[in-house]
Amino acid sequence: MLAPFKRLRRMRAARLLLLEFVVVLAGVLAAQLLQDWFANRAERARAGEARTGIVNALHNTAELADIRMRMNLCMLDRIERARDVLAGRGGQDAFLLELRVPEQQILDDPGFEAARPLLAKHFGPRDAMIFSSIQYLQDQMNAAQDTELAAWQRLALLRPDNGPLDPALRAELQLALADAARANRLLAEAGSVVFGHAEELKVPRHARTLELFAQSPKLCAAMVGYPRDRHGEAAKAGRLPDGNPLHPRLQTLLAPAPDGAS
Repeated sequence: MLAPFKRLRRMRAARLLLLEFVVVLAGVLAAQLLQDWFANRAERARAGEARTGIVNALHNTAELADIRMRMNLCMLDRIERARDVLAGRGGQDAFLLELRVPEQQILDDPGFEAARPLLAKHFGPRDAMIFSSIQYLQDQMNAAQDTELAAWQRLALLRPDNGPLDPALRAELQLALADAARANRLLAEAGSVVFGHAEELKVPRHARTLELFAQSPKLCAAMVGYPRDRHGEAAKAGRLPDGNPLHPRLQTLLAPAPDGAS
């Protein structure tokens, strides 16, 4: 008579034990999930802080990109005028008197490499791709600035107070001019890409930096004082933003293609 009740009690005890096990397991899993959620939230906050720090640290790079886009038309004009001097063509006295070494901008390391895994995890591949691109272009722009500085330091020998050029020095300066042209092209093209990335990331730019460049007496820096759209209008009109005419060869290169031309 008591056997069925004993079995019932054992089954009830087993169910209670199973229920207790499930409750304990659910509690452990819930605690683990909650801990993981808080840890992930804290890690994402650190990633956000790291991203903000990197974006803010890129302001020098964004400013240089903006500056070089505004200087490009003037630099191209200077390169063509230096080419004429080296070829023995006259009429460039005013250019020679104004010949100065270009201004440089020191670029800070934004610290992307250290934060790469954290950013890739929480902000996805798009951000990682943009930061990698900026870092690569920043390295190229740093190298181009060094090349440009060395080239124009040599080209300063074109000034009349340095006397006539002998054939060996003329050949050396022609190589320096080629270096200056390549460096300017790289700075303008890389600057255009970096500027687009900076706009997407909302990198802050300091107006004071542009003002200081625009007030500098160094080569073409005054062009920074004119808005970028004014440079485009000037190129179409065949003159610099300050109203001075572009070199005729540069006007030919920048002339729009006739209707129907490929």
